Amino acid sequence: MIIMNRIGNKLKKLRHDLGLTQKEMAADVISVSFYSKVERGFHDIGAEELIQILEKHGVSFQEFFAEPKKNDLNTKKLNALVNDLVKAANEDNDIEITNITNQLMQIEPQTSVTESLVLQAKVISSTHSKDSLKKLSNTEKKKIKQLVFQKDIDENGYLRIVLISNVMEIYTIDELTFLIKSIIRRYQDVAKLEKEVLIALSVLMVNYIDFCLQQNKINLCKEPLNYLKKLPCIVELALTKILGKYYEDIIEGKKEEADKIKKVLTISGYKANVERMKR
Repeated sequence: MIIMNRIGNKLKKLRHDLGLTQKEMAADVISVSFYSKVERGFHDIGAEELIQILEKHGVSFQEFFAEPKKNDLNTKKLNALVNDLVKAANEDNDIEITNITNQLMQIEPQTSVTESLVLQAKVISSTHSKDSLKKLSNTEKKKIKQLVFQKDIDENGYLRIVLISNVMEIYTIDELTFLIKSIIRRYQDVAKLEKEVLIALSVLMVNYIDFCLQQNKINLCKEPLNYLKKLPCIVELALTKILGKYYEDIIEGKKEEADKIKKVLTISGYKANVERMKR
């Protein structure tokens, strides 16, 4: 079982590095359902099938089992810092955001991913004041928009979603709506999405709905609200689904119901979230 888990984990990591779906990774060598179980450690895979899959993607058997290099270690550290950044942002923890920013700047070599995350952290750390965008230069805003569409960001769907979710204010409502519609189309099959991507998508939808309400664009809220409802009912999405219900009540004029939700959230320790919500 340990060997099965190791191979499954390495296949999953390789698939993420290549930016492939499970279907694309299986490459018709084995069925998608069987491949999925291999990744999760439920099934073993024969050496012949494994070699065929690796050859389909230009990876040698030796490369696959090689020990992680510095770039691999950087990727793990980067993913951990991204998760810490999201957590710190949700908690409005400016001290921790500054600490994460410093760690990101120390990663060598600096790539477009780390550069974008440093800029993202600057946006997050300043979103608590009304003139937050004044702290970003036009050059920085332009660079963030460019980084969102660079290849290494696009291949890592999770990072791209997190980035857009936290820098919405640099976009016009039309630009942002185009991005959201594109993301919804790309991630239609929610049953096949990993948990971290589901969480990032749910946060993105909530932030976009709030942005639309701030711009008095209520007509743009229907599609993201429906998508949020479509996401699975798992405990990790409880907060964003509750926030979605709050915004739905606001849109439908159910003020008393919306106020009840705000009260429950405040009592439950989400005061910072409540203070940022559309009133």
